[in-house]
This record gives sequence, structure tokens and C-alpha cells, in this order.
Amino acid sequence: MKSKAFYYSLFIVHCSLLALLASCDKGTTAEDYVGVQITTPYDPSAPVTLTSFVPTSGGVGQQLVLHGTNFGNDPSLLHLTIGGKDAVIASVKSESIYCFVPSGAFTGEIILTVGEGANAKTVQAPGKFEYQRKMVVGTLCGYLNERGEAPWVDGTFETATGFKNDGVMQFSPYNHDQLFIVYDQEPRWGQPQHGIQLVDLKERTVKTIIGISMFNNERTRTIDFAVDPFAYNERGEFEETGKDDFGNPTYFATDEWTLTASPRQLSWREHLIISVDQYSSDFRAPCAWIVDRDPATGEFNNNSPHRIIASYNQCNGAYLHPNGELYFSSYTQGEILRLDMDQYWATLPVDGGASWEPNAVDNTSAFERLIKVQDNSYECQMDIHPTGKYAYIVVINRHYMLRTDYNEKTKRFSTPYVIAGQLGARGFADGVGQSALMSRPYQGTFVKNDKYAGSQDEYDFYFCDSENDAVRYLTPDGIVATYAGGSAATHADGLTHGSENGELRDVARFYRCTGLVNDVHKDKITGENTLIFYILDTNNAKLRTITMEEEESEEEEVIKN
Repeated sequence: MKSKAFYYSLFIVHCSLLALLASCDKGTTAEDYVGVQITTPYDPSAPVTLTSFVPTSGGVGQQLVLHGTNFGNDPSLLHLTIGGKDAVIASVKSESIYCFVPSGAFTGEIILTVGEGANAKTVQAPGKFEYQRKMVVGTLCGYLNERGEAPWVDGTFETATGFKNDGVMQFSPYNHDQLFIVYDQEPRWGQPQHGIQLVDLKERTVKTIIGISMFNNERTRTIDFAVDPFAYNERGEFEETGKDDFGNPTYFATDEWTLTASPRQLSWREHLIISVDQYSSDFRAPCAWIVDRDPATGEFNNNSPHRIIASYNQCNGAYLHPNGELYFSSYTQGEILRLDMDQYWATLPVDGGASWEPNAVDNTSAFERLIKVQDNSYECQMDIHPTGKYAYIVVINRHYMLRTDYNEKTKRFSTPYVIAGQLGARGFADGVGQSALMSRPYQGTFVKNDKYAGSQDEYDFYFCDSENDAVRYLTPDGIVATYAGGSAATHADGLTHGSENGELRDVARFYRCTGLVNDVHKDKITGENTLIFYILDTNNAKLRTITMEEEESEEEEVIKN
């Protein structure tokens, strides 16, 4: 059974038939290949030859011309594979075939069969087509059942379903095989909100680890990790690493301890930061919770110790700076607040501990109302650059982004300014600065660009443009461009949303994508580390990927079908 992507590729083929093959010989014209030409039919008594092909290299969708003899004039009598994959034949003449390179034609052998049954003849082209791999969209897990539903079901990548609420994702700092997801109530208000999930990329499983009852059943919004400054033994107990000036033991994670600590020891330093959107007229509503690992298991679960770390009003997100400060937003008055985490860590029971006051209104020594974004009721999320030198403030419900620069001396972000999009201008347009338009931008992730090596900023910022069903990116120069999805023109239904995998712009589609992170993984073909994106595709109820195309495993075939 052919996939939807195959049939949409046929649409693209027919849209391309009038184009010249720039990489082919000068004598080739569009008229040579459009339609079934009246040429010599296939002669079963004569040999079939396949003598050459042009061009000799390219990727999926590359237009290709084969030369030889006795091909006939009926495409239905031809079967062509390139690298073992079926190729789409656009047109045939007795001495030439116009076709398109299929996805995954890695090995490059070109094999043609002409005729049927006893009259069929099979030939192979001299040499191999040099297949150039591309970044493509795929599916990691999740699917809609025959009724178009995706009930919340934990399990293996082949059986797990759900993923149908807006959400954001974050890797464990010390274990990138563990990807955590927190879900919002959008867009399914009135239905039970789902808890925090752990996607184990090594074990290929999805598990709900914490229910939202831990957070008083309030609306969860974002997830991040705080790494504390302490050293631990394998059991999660504080481990002595030195003495202070008075001879008392100290428990701080020194460089020497960090180099020799086991993965389990390091994992005790991790704490989840979960932001919640709760209203309080006196500005004392819980905004961010901190969650420790369960002392009995070393895992994050419903038995994990947890406490409120920040209270204010209607938080849309909470984020850790590389220097350790916590920044969190307030929808009510469109604010960004700062929390000095050093003051919080000082209350942990290393030496007996002290009480922690989470209310920003009352604890003015630890909290600071730092930034007024624009006005009240601004739904803001924040993405801090890996170096910490600046951050983007993504204003979800006003469809634009701001940049705020970081002052290394004061350890504070400065007044933000518009970097992309226009306040309240919903749309879909690539461009520079305010000429770019977006619609409900959501989670973003910084990706190092080798082309910028040696530049002041070496990162592009990729983000989900949820209502445009696209993954887009913002360059350091303020240029917004579309990376994947978002194309209506290349699809027969004329819609930007869909569920197709494949080539990034013309074939693949998303449907209200919201979560986006990036990492590297081992390329199955080259064995080298290569970029991979993970995308929470909300209305398709799937976790999707973007990475260099590879041969599909049996498990991936099950998910796709």
C-alpha cells in the first residue's frame, strides 16, 4: 500500500512536467517528455539497453533522464527502481525515460524492467546514481485510530497514543535519552489535562510519570530543569567534597567531583521546574513548582518531593539561565520576573535548611519584577540562548517575538525590543524583522550553524509556528524563513495542515505543531552524529522528527502504516 506522501509526490511530478532539466543535456526539451509520445512500441523480440542517465547525482525528487533503446511508449509496461525503491515515471519514449528519484535510494542501482510476463526484459544501468540524502520529516510515535481518535495510552513507540494537547518538551541535562513533555489544556478545554510524560528514546517507550494532581490540578504550561550546586552519593545523599575555613564539611559539586561522578550521582542534581497558570487577585498564586527525584527510586514520579518555588499570577513559563537564575512570566500584567536561585538553594537541608518564602510580593530580596513586555494579558514564553547572552520572548497570542539582551555585570536581562513579526499581526510571510509574519508561535530551540563559525552568534533559532503548521527559523540577523511544512501550494487540497512525512517543504505537513527541541543522534548509515529535531504535532497526535533520511526499520514501518 502506497503512502499519502507517494500520491502527493505524483501531484508534484505533474506540476513539474513543463520545467526543463537544467542538469540534463542541452537537446532535452519539455516537449520531448510531456505525455505519451507516438513512438516505436516495445518490441519483445529485440533487446532492451540502458546506456546512460543524467544527471548522475541528486536527492529525492531529482528529475532524471535515462537513455537506451526499446523502452517502448507505454509507461504502464515499465517498472523502474533506483536504489531498490520504486521510481515515478513521468513519460517514456522509445529511447528515453523521464522519471523522478524516489526517497531512500541510497544504494543507487538503476534497474529497469520493460514488458510483462514472458515478454519482460530487465536491464541495469552502467554505474550507480549518487544519491544525496536530505533532511526529511518522519514519525517517532503516535497515531490516530480508525475513528480518528488518539486516547492517552502509554506503551512502546509502536502502541503509544495521545500527544494531542499543546505542549513543550525538554531533555534531561545529564541523559538525552530521556525527553520530558508537559501538556497544556489547549486546544481541548473541558477534557482532563494529561500529566507529565517521559519519552525514553533508548527503550523506545512513552510513560506518564506525574499526574497534574501534584500541581493542584492547575493548568501546566512549561518544563525546564534546574541543576543544584551539590554533590551526591549513589543513594541521593549529600556527599562531602571539602572543608570550610572552620573545618566543617562542605557538599558542593566541585569540578573534580563532577568529572568522576557516576550518571546516577549526577542525576540527583536535576530538578524539574514546572510552570502553572493559576489566577489570584492578590498575586500569590503558585507559578512554578520544583520537583525532586524520588529518594526510593531515583526517578521522577508521583512520589517525588515537590514544593512551590515561585508564586505570583498566571505564569506562562519558567526558565533557567545558564548562570542559574530563574525567569518566569506573568500573563496578567505582561511581566517577566527574576528569582535568585542561590537564595533558594541556601534553604536546602545541607546544614539543617531554612524555610523558603515563594511569594514574589513578600520575598523582595529573592524576587524582582524585571520586565514589562508590552501590556496586560500577554502570553509569553522565553527561550534563552545557550550562552545566556540574550533571550527571545515569544508572545504567543500577539504573534511576534522580542529580544532581550543579558547584562553580565548585573546578571539581568534588559528592556526587550521587537526582533520578528508585528504586534497583533497574524499572518504567514518570510522576511526580515517586522516584515515577517507568524501565527501563534510556540516553543523554539537554538541550533548551532556551522556556516556562522567564528561569528559573534553561531546559532539559528528554530520555532513552531503552530497555526501556520510549520517549523520556521530566525537567524541572528533577524531573518525569518520557513524550514519545514506550511506549504499549501504543493498539495491537492490546498491546505497547510496534514500528516505527510518526507521532503521538508513540498511534501511534509504538520497540524498545529507546538513543541520543538533538537539534539544529535547517530546516523544509521554513516555512524556519525547528525542533527535531529523532535516535534510535538498536536492535532496529528504524534511525535514527529526531522533528521537526515535513513532506511526505515521494521518498527518505523509499523508506526507509519
